[in-house]
Amino acid sequence: MLSSHSEVIDQSIVLLQSLNDDEYQDICQPLFSASIGQHMRHIVDHFSSLMRGLDSQHVDYNYRSRQSDTETSLLIAISQLQQIKAWVLCLTEAQLDKPLNVISDINVQSSHPGTVQSSIARELVFCVSHAIHHYALVKIIRQLQGAQVDVNFGVAPATIAYQQSLQN
Repeated sequence: MLSSHSEVIDQSIVLLQSLNDDEYQDICQPLFSASIGQHMRHIVDHFSSLMRGLDSQHVDYNYRSRQSDTETSLLIAISQLQQIKAWVLCLTEAQLDKPLNVISDINVQSSHPGTVQSSIARELVFCVSHAIHHYALVKIIRQLQGAQVDVNFGVAPATIAYQQSLQN
């Protein structure tokens, strides 16, 4: 399972290595209100919250590092994603089963953070799925920038498996 999660992280690293800083920071308005860098920072924020949660047993997805260097620097974003990948690959079964409390604001009208019980393994699945969701948006931004993007970038593994089953 952990190697599958690291493969998803690798997808973003490969994509980012094909960009320049201008493409990374470009906001394709009026269709988008965020750059690829802002999407990547958001992804990194979620994984970072989970990493902190391993020790504290609390994951706060409300924490965001908006306007950080991750949004503007390809090198910093790639480095952070490589660190996340290394962390994922070093997780043990005992760590994956570790219980934790997850805090997330789920009310769109006002701030009312909710807390639920989960595990590192479950939240890792969430972070990977969340990343894939943002990859789909990043893919469209890259296509608007005139680039070719891997057909499976931003596509859920279950969808890829289904599409492949139709071809057999």
